[in-house]
Amino acid sequence: MQHGGKQEALDSQEQLFLSLAEQLTRPLLQISQLAELGVADDPKAAQMHWTMVQLVSRTSLQLAESYALRLRLQGKAALLKLEPVTVSSLLYDTAQTLQPFARQYGVLLELDPGPRMQPILADRTVLQAAMTSLGQAFVLGQSEDDESNVVRLSAHRSRYGVVAGLYSNTLQLGREDLRRAQGFEGRAHEPLQRLTSGPAAGVFVADSLLSTLAARLHVARYRSLTGLATTLQLSRQLQLV
Repeated sequence: MQHGGKQEALDSQEQLFLSLAEQLTRPLLQISQLAELGVADDPKAAQMHWTMVQLVSRTSLQLAESYALRLRLQGKAALLKLEPVTVSSLLYDTAQTLQPFARQYGVLLELDPGPRMQPILADRTVLQAAMTSLGQAFVLGQSEDDESNVVRLSAHRSRYGVVAGLYSNTLQLGREDLRRAQGFEGRAHEPLQRLTSGPAAGVFVADSLLSTLAARLHVARYRSLTGLATTLQLSRQLQLV
């Protein structure tokens, strides 16, 4: 049984790597194309291209670093640095990180941190990486949407804990879509077509990171919006303080 479990974990990591590799192919191709344009005689165009290269590189690096973080945590729960995390501040930092990327793709980010809530106990670095990776997928998805270009980062309290995620008012995503996509991860070019074309690696990297915190992504609906979110349980220790 142990051997089967190890093989399953290995297969999952291989699929995640394939998804990431395919995702990163696009920005690398974009950088290559920008490098070949040859705008040395036009300083303004050269600056615009250099800004784009920096943005694409930084965004790709963030996704790769999130994947590397997941590998470092594989089977090593002791590496997690658990601390009280205020979800509203975490979503604010996520929005700030995603803002240049969203602006470049013509996507508007809206922040709805919800009412004041108790902190949760989590590894902030892991949670931040997960939300940012998920945000990249949402930005790419909304940039392809002809009806809306808005992504909302939102949190609210439920009877199960604090629900935090990203939402859209045009997303038509069901539980079965996510379940099917998780099954095809790394084996389909567009496993989550209702969210974004392409491999949607940001979604799977986020989900894998959240699993280290005993949480998972799920399809969520809030205030007439549909999105992907995770439910984070309040620490009993924090509830007693």
